[in-house]
Amino acid sequence: MGAKQQDGDEPSSPQKGDFLKLFWTLAESERDVRTQAAVQLLAHLKSSAKQETEVQYTLKRLVRGLASSRDAARQGFSTALSGLLSTFPKQLSLQSTHELLRDAMEVHSSMKPMEQREHMFGRLFGLLALHRSGRLSADLPLLVAVVKELLEMATFKRWFRETCYEAVLTLLSDVPAEQFVTELATPIHSALQIQPSKGSDEEGVEAWNADQVLLAVGVQRYLHATGIDQDEEQMKQLPENFAAANALQRHNVHVLARPLRGSSSCYPRVHSAWFGVFGHILNPTKEDTSAAIDGELFQEAWTVLVENSLVGGSSSEDNAPTSHERQGLALKLFELVAPKLPAPVLRAILTPRFVKCLYNNGVAKRNYLHEAARHCLKSFASCAPAEFFHFFRKQFMSPLSILVMSTSADSDGEEEKPKKKQKLSAGGFDALIEIEEKKEREEAVTRRTDRARVWAVETMVAALTELLSSKGEVDDETTKLQDNVLRFLVFHAFFTPSDEAESAPKKSKKSKKSKKSKSSEPDEVVQEALTVTPALSENVASYTKTRLFSLLSLGLAGADGARASASVLSRIFTIAQGLQTNNSAVVLREPLSHEVSTQFSALADHIGTLRSKELDEDTKKTRRPLSEAFLLLFMSTGLQLLDAEQRDDAVVVAADLDKCYAQLVARENKKSKKSKKDDTDEESVVVLTDLLLSLLSQDSSALREIVTQVFRSLLPLLNSDCLTTMVNVFQPTDTDAAEEEDDEFAPITENDEENEEEEEEVVLSSADAVSDALRNDKKLAALHQEDLALAAIVGQVKVRSQRKKDLKRARLQTMHFQLRVLDLLQVFVSQRPEQTEVATAKHNTLVLSLVAPLFRVLARVQNADLEKLVLRDRLQAVLLHKVLRAKDKIPSGEAAQSEALDALRQIVELIRTVPMDKDHSGKVASAAVVYLVRVICRSEASNEEAQKIIHSSVLDAFTKKHSRFPRTSFEELLTKSPAVGARVLLEPLAAVAAATEKEDAAVDEFSKCEVFRLLTVLLRGATKLQQSGELPKTQRSAFKCVQKSLKMALVRQLYPESVQQLKAKRMKVVMMFALQLVKFWRTDDKKATDADIRAVVEAVEAVDSKSPVVKGMVKQVSEAAGIPYAAANGAKKEDEDELMPEAEEVEPKKTKKTKTKSPKDKQKKKRKRSIAEE
Repeated sequence: MGAKQQDGDEPSSPQKGDFLKLFWTLAESERDVRTQAAVQLLAHLKSSAKQETEVQYTLKRLVRGLASSRDAARQGFSTALSGLLSTFPKQLSLQSTHELLRDAMEVHSSMKPMEQREHMFGRLFGLLALHRSGRLSADLPLLVAVVKELLEMATFKRWFRETCYEAVLTLLSDVPAEQFVTELATPIHSALQIQPSKGSDEEGVEAWNADQVLLAVGVQRYLHATGIDQDEEQMKQLPENFAAANALQRHNVHVLARPLRGSSSCYPRVHSAWFGVFGHILNPTKEDTSAAIDGELFQEAWTVLVENSLVGGSSSEDNAPTSHERQGLALKLFELVAPKLPAPVLRAILTPRFVKCLYNNGVAKRNYLHEAARHCLKSFASCAPAEFFHFFRKQFMSPLSILVMSTSADSDGEEEKPKKKQKLSAGGFDALIEIEEKKEREEAVTRRTDRARVWAVETMVAALTELLSSKGEVDDETTKLQDNVLRFLVFHAFFTPSDEAESAPKKSKKSKKSKKSKSSEPDEVVQEALTVTPALSENVASYTKTRLFSLLSLGLAGADGARASASVLSRIFTIAQGLQTNNSAVVLREPLSHEVSTQFSALADHIGTLRSKELDEDTKKTRRPLSEAFLLLFMSTGLQLLDAEQRDDAVVVAADLDKCYAQLVARENKKSKKSKKDDTDEESVVVLTDLLLSLLSQDSSALREIVTQVFRSLLPLLNSDCLTTMVNVFQPTDTDAAEEEDDEFAPITENDEENEEEEEEVVLSSADAVSDALRNDKKLAALHQEDLALAAIVGQVKVRSQRKKDLKRARLQTMHFQLRVLDLLQVFVSQRPEQTEVATAKHNTLVLSLVAPLFRVLARVQNADLEKLVLRDRLQAVLLHKVLRAKDKIPSGEAAQSEALDALRQIVELIRTVPMDKDHSGKVASAAVVYLVRVICRSEASNEEAQKIIHSSVLDAFTKKHSRFPRTSFEELLTKSPAVGARVLLEPLAAVAAATEKEDAAVDEFSKCEVFRLLTVLLRGATKLQQSGELPKTQRSAFKCVQKSLKMALVRQLYPESVQQLKAKRMKVVMMFALQLVKFWRTDDKKATDADIRAVVEAVEAVDSKSPVVKGMVKQVSEAAGIPYAAANGAKKEDEDELMPEAEEVEPKKTKKTKTKSPKDKQKKKRKRSIAEE
């Protein structure tokens, strides 16, 4: 806290520790924690027995702590100090507190700059605490003294002025007019006086800085609020030329431009002077609450201070040079003033230069102010959505000329205007150049126009997305505004005004104003479209359509119970249907044929039927019914029919949808007494799945979202054929194999040659004059032939390069499509059916049918190129965490077990034939084998097929040198399910351990020890099951069958010849197996296993090893068997013990002989020898 505690001031409360901790808590960064600490501190002082002493101690501690820079110490101590002064007015006087603050925060010249800074800030926070206590306004002399002190503190440093002047204006609101005129006007006037710098002609207000503008405008507002400016006598008492009296007024705003322009250096923070200037204009005082905003003063202030000074312009004569900081400050100021401006004033300040600033910084992401411009537009849309959309619709219709015309082009054109006649008269070649330049200028204007319209569409769609995504309640006006914007986008995406609409305004020009109010909203859009200048290009219409389709996924019905008819897709289709059928003034850009029009009408009828059905339902369901899924599909397909680019594919989709709808939904309406599933229903589901996959392949995120929502409703109807259709997406095709080959030197096809010939024909036909000249000149003809040959070579290189790019793009698109299908499969696998056991069993069987196909795909892409790493990782995640649901309940049932057995066969065969990556496919293979075996062995009845597969897998893993089967799967099976693992792995592991022939035995010592380790894990789990009585009888009989094999394997492994070949760490594994085997036999029938136990113990005790670990384990085996431990060859061990001292005596001698000398000792001896020789 920056101060030492005196012994006489410390409180003697029994809760002293908790009380002192509160002072440390006051410096925490979190505001709620600081506030709670201040409340607890005051509560403790109120209930303290020694209140007077503790209050005085707390006051000194808080005042001294104001100079601390630790975290948020100033804020916390200042808050607590204001609360202390407010709570204990009798014990603490403001005058004594002020004196204590001045003494504690006094600044000396001997202090370091950092200490001076901390003391000045502490003093400022302390003075503000006096004001926040609420007692300072009652003590006018002290209040005036504090204001004067703050004015004096402002001279400390330049960066300290703004904060001090803000504090002055805060305290000034409590000062009466008389005290201000007599005591404060003079120091404020002196603070506003500034000496002109050397060599500068600026004097008075123009020489101010932004801090002085803040003080002057704040004082002007105070004069107006207190009525001093209306009292002539009081105005006369003010100092002569009191600049604050008329700091901000009409026709005099320009003098503040230069001071305020300098405040842009603190960007992105807005200087307080701007709040003072625009706050004075936009916020009337309490006496003038009924007065309207002075629009003229605001427009003048905005034009002079912001647009001309900060935004800048094309010419540097009339406008100040701008910078990123100044333009960013202008954007910030627009965000601050926009919510308080009426519509006419808001439109007036959207000047061309300010819009150009927004446009330039909002279009390109690389611009420094890109995020600032986007945030400005976002705040504009949130505070005044109607004006926002009105402005950008206007920009879409006819962009501002400043956005379309470049200043450099205009200046060049002006310079070339006088020379135009000379060029035309010079000859035809100059005239052609002039025509080409004019054409280039027109094309540039067209490009800039399209770019400006695209920006308008992008901005409107972004704001509309925010409106549609808001979760709050929406009123009727907002809904109407949203529909108007959607209608505007739908019209310009699909429609154009008809010939009737173009001729109608010419006849009724006079009655336009009278009919404007009666015209419908579609007519307004048509009338706006007629005023589009220049005409809308195909690129802009296509981009508008793309952005419109991006809105289709908003508001889709989901788990929250929302209806499909309330989605944005439904609103867009309703608008498009109304424009298509009920308005003669509108036509499609590409009119529908008769067949397509009939199909569209049929879709509209189906949609109407489904909507009426949806309205009839009273209760909302969390799961989407099938009718809502068809409603979404019909509406999205109907919109695609209106698009000329997607119409051909949409016609096929609509026809198949109609058939599926007739077979599925219409069949639900006819409730038959016998509930039989026909083959046609299954075929319809498969066809519908194909349709969803075709929609999923399109590059539209909205359609993908619609497909996902529809797919959720189809989950109960999916069958194996549907899943096979989806899995086939991951299968490689012949074209994929061809694409993998290097096509750099592939031959040029006929199509490529035809394209080149067409280009050559176009070039030659446009150069007939050149070809005539070539016929008469042989040299030129030869050069021309060489040029053609070189052009052909370059053309072939370009074609091959373009082909490689196209193939790469096609591969990426295919992979992205496969990832989307994988997402759908994850949705299916993650489903938790809650209906009946039959549905659960069906779902589990279908999930198990996905294991082998997906694993086969993973094995194929495990070593793919970098492009397909995403697919590999997603496949691995889906298989491990979704399909192989180890934490869930293991599925049961004959169908699930048969499906799991089939999958296990395929996976084991694939593991044996394909090399597996340990980190990816090997990991999944191990988890798949374990999960499938657990599913197969769910019932008590043993499954011979599964045991055969695992038996052959164990033999393959341990008896073959280059086996690919993951051994980790055996240990994982024994760990996760000891009963199933023992049931499946006991016989094959025992057979490998006890094998005598080379073909059936373990391939090496490591594999043999690994078999013993797995048997140890198996026996450990079986021992626990046997102790708890959960080991089944069949398993006990299996252990009895392999009892002799295990004993023989262990005894043979403990022969002296075998022991000598084993390392100590592998011998430890064998001993662990012996110990666990003895423990298991001891818990079983003792009579039947007593002889085997003795044989094992004898073999273990006969082991001769120098390892203390092995010796200790030998003793553990004997103790576990209940046989007293007797060391083998005891006489030898005693002799060895007697000879041990001799060995100890010999060892020191050896060490003495072998003792080496250090290099330093050798150098010392050399020096001694050299000295002795001398």
